[in-house]
Amino acid sequence: MRTNPPKPCGIIETAVLALLIGFISGIPLVTLEVLWTGGKLLDRQAILSNGPMLSLAQLLSTVVMVPVLAWVARSRGWQAADYLGWIVPKRRDAAVALAVTLGVYVALVLAFDALDYLRNRSDLGSSFTINAYRSAREAGGLVTMWIAFVVAAPLQEELLFRGFLYRGWARSPRAAVPAVAVISALWAIAHLQYDWLLILYVFLYSLMLGWARWYSGSTVLTFAIHALTNASALVLTTWKLSSAHLIG
Repeated sequence: MRTNPPKPCGIIETAVLALLIGFISGIPLVTLEVLWTGGKLLDRQAILSNGPMLSLAQLLSTVVMVPVLAWVARSRGWQAADYLGWIVPKRRDAAVALAVTLGVYVALVLAFDALDYLRNRSDLGSSFTINAYRSAREAGGLVTMWIAFVVAAPLQEELLFRGFLYRGWARSPRAAVPAVAVISALWAIAHLQYDWLLILYVFLYSLMLGWARWYSGSTVLTFAIHALTNASALVLTTWKLSSAHLIG
């Protein structure tokens, strides 16, 4: 009877597979872009500002990525949930992690809002978020956008970054810290649609999620945190648009 789990993918193998999985899951976005525009390729800002297209692409991308990640985990002799950390954390660990991350999240938001104020910026977020929200509303696609941004995007990103990459790179307790740092840097780079200040915020936010992953051993918990913060961002976007009389 096996007492120890099989070895996860190696460090380089994990990186190569993550790139390949990311490429495969990006196919729905390119396909939708071509179909949506009649064969024209849009610049990154235009894509990210198209709420209906982006939401649908996110949903399809998640449908592609999750089974592929599960298949890779099973091919290594693991249960997919165990490999990707998709387990329910202990109550005490969840309570502590939620309390710490909530405190850090509030501190980050207040600190970066203050920096934005000092830079004479009225919004820490980016214009693409508002444009995506408005275009989704005009197309009657707000429900799809909420599902995509609050459920699909956090699920996909947590399973890939805090699940797959973490399992392959945090191969020992000593490797956890550098793994979390590198994963956070990669996650920040994946958000280049933002300005440099918000990219820094994303990096620090990812460090927080990485700590929660290490502390609890659970991507269910990091998914929940990620989903809640995305939901709060959409609520804030709705409020800002409403207060500016841009909606209704």
